Amino acid sequence: MLQYILTESTRYSVAELAQMAVEGGCLWISLSLPRLSDEEIRALVAPDVVDMCREASVFLTMDDRPELARELGLHGVRISAEYLAAHPGVGAMSLREELGPEAVIGMETADASAVPALVSADIDFVTFPAGLDADRRRNFIAAVRHVGLQIPVVAQGAFTPADAREAIAGGCNGVAVSLSITDAPDPVTAMQTMLDSLL
Repeated sequence: MLQYILTESTRYSVAELAQMAVEGGCLWISLSLPRLSDEEIRALVAPDVVDMCREASVFLTMDDRPELARELGLHGVRISAEYLAAHPGVGAMSLREELGPEAVIGMETADASAVPALVSADIDFVTFPAGLDADRRRNFIAAVRHVGLQIPVVAQGAFTPADAREAIAGGCNGVAVSLSITDAPDPVTAMQTMLDSLL
């Protein structure tokens, strides 16, 4: 599984980046636009990007804005540890209640011991923070699997294709990449190369 974390770019608009990701074969885009207001995201994302992703059968989620994700009809959210720290009343259970049974919900944690509670709250995948080295990723996954949990675990970071292959070989179910696509000389080719590396 490959998630493309679409961030702002000085070279391309949000719609252009989404279009290039789709052209490159991406099947999951997560919008991460923390500097933009909800109103700016509505103008930049809806309806063009939402419609494009629907037509191409591409999953479209959003980082850290569950209310806006629901309003725009996105597939779900990916919640960062920073968001949870800044919104102490928000928990996995409340997100499921707010977004509904069909929404895809991912949550970030560096603490493998927190995963059982997330699973019991009906979370669909877990991601750990960027920057964990291969050994820490393997230890995290081993701890989650040791207690019998099969929830998908997604690594995020500035992965090269070789790094992505290593993460999958180390037990991750997927990778979430951003700047390795966004800042590539040719994002379409970079997406294709990254996807090919995971086959």
